[in-house]
Amino acid sequence: MPVSKDKRMATYMKKLLLNAGEALGKRYYRKVWVGYPVLRMKKKLQSSLGEIIVSNNHSVSQMANNFRVTAYLQENICFVGQKETFEEGSETLQKLMGIEVSNKQIQRVSEHYGKCLEEAIEQQVKEDDSNCIAKQDSSQLIYAMNDGSMVFTREEKWKEIKLGRVFNAQDHLAITEDRKWIEKSKYCAYLGEHKTFLERFELLLCGHLNIVFVADGARWFWDWASLWYPKAIQILDYFHCKEYLCEFAQFVFKDKQQRDQWIKQQEELLFSDKVNEVISTIKEFIGLNDEAKAYQQKTITYYQNNRTRMLYGTYKEKGLLIGSGPIESAHRTVIQKRLKLSGQRWGKQGVQQIANLRVAYKSNDWNMVVDMIKMAA
Repeated sequence: MPVSKDKRMATYMKKLLLNAGEALGKRYYRKVWVGYPVLRMKKKLQSSLGEIIVSNNHSVSQMANNFRVTAYLQENICFVGQKETFEEGSETLQKLMGIEVSNKQIQRVSEHYGKCLEEAIEQQVKEDDSNCIAKQDSSQLIYAMNDGSMVFTREEKWKEIKLGRVFNAQDHLAITEDRKWIEKSKYCAYLGEHKTFLERFELLLCGHLNIVFVADGARWFWDWASLWYPKAIQILDYFHCKEYLCEFAQFVFKDKQQRDQWIKQQEELLFSDKVNEVISTIKEFIGLNDEAKAYQQKTITYYQNNRTRMLYGTYKEKGLLIGSGPIESAHRTVIQKRLKLSGQRWGKQGVQQIANLRVAYKSNDWNMVVDMIKMAA
C-alpha cells in the first residue's frame, strides 16, 4: 500500500526532531561536563571495605590524594610498609582486611609519606633554634647515644646509616636483675654524612639541660658534643673500651688463663678511674712483632684521646650507664629488622624514606604520618 504524502512528511519531521534533540542533548551534556564537574565527576577508590565510588566533592575522595586510596587505608599501607617487606605487607592486608593492595602500591605510598617526613625534618632543621627553650628540669637526666650500621644500596653497595637514640633516665627500667627495658625513646636516622645526621640528632636534644652522651670513639661526635654541650657528661662506651684490651691481649698472651687474668686486672684499674695506669701497662710490652706493635699504638692512642671519658668508677658510683647497649639494640629493632633483610637492595632515597617511617613509629610519633595523610587532601 503506498505511503501517503502526509505520513512521509510526519516520519521525516519525527526523524528531524530526534536528530535535533540528540544534538541539543550532546551540547547540553558538554556544558554540564565542563561547567559543573561536581555533578558528573565520580571516582573509584580503594578503601578498607573494598572498592567504593564517590563524588569528587566528598570528603573521603578529597583525602585520597593521587593514589585513589582512602586516607585510612593509606595509613594502614604506610604502617605495614615500614613494618615488613612490601610483599609481606600485601599479604597482611589481604589476610586481615580482605583487600588486595599490590606490593608496588605499598611501596609507592610508603615512600611518598617517608619523603614527606624527610621534608618536614629538613624544615625543622632550617627553623631558628631560638624556639628551642628549656622543657626539662635540670634534675631530669637524659641519655643521648648514636651508632652506625651498614645497609646495602644499589648506588654505593654497603653504606652506613647512622641512628640516634635519646631517652630519659627514669624510663630505663629494671625487669629483672640482669634485664633492663627502656619504656620510651626518640630516634633519628640518616643515610649520609655525619654533619646532616648531627643536625637531626640535635632536634632530639632541644630543651634538655642534663645530658649524658654515651658513644664509641668517633672523633667527629665528641668534637661536636664538646663544642655545643660543654656541660654534658661524656662516656666512652665501655664495651668498645674493653674490646681494645681484649684484642691487644690476644697479641701478647698465648695462654688463655694469663690473658683473662691480665684483662681482669686492667678492668679493675679502669673501674678505679686509673686509666693512665692502664696506658702505662700497655706501653711496658716490648719485643712485639710489627702487627702487635701497630695494635699497641692504636690502643694507646684510643685511650689517650678518650681518657676523660673513661672514669668508669665515678660513673658507676653515680648510677650512670656506661655501655651503648641501648643504641646497638635499637639498630637491630629500628633499622636492621626492616632494612637489612636477606637479599634486599635499596635505593638510597628509598632506604631513607622507609627509615623515616620506622623512626616515626618507634618514637611514638605516628600521628605525624596520619596528619600528613590528612593534609595531603
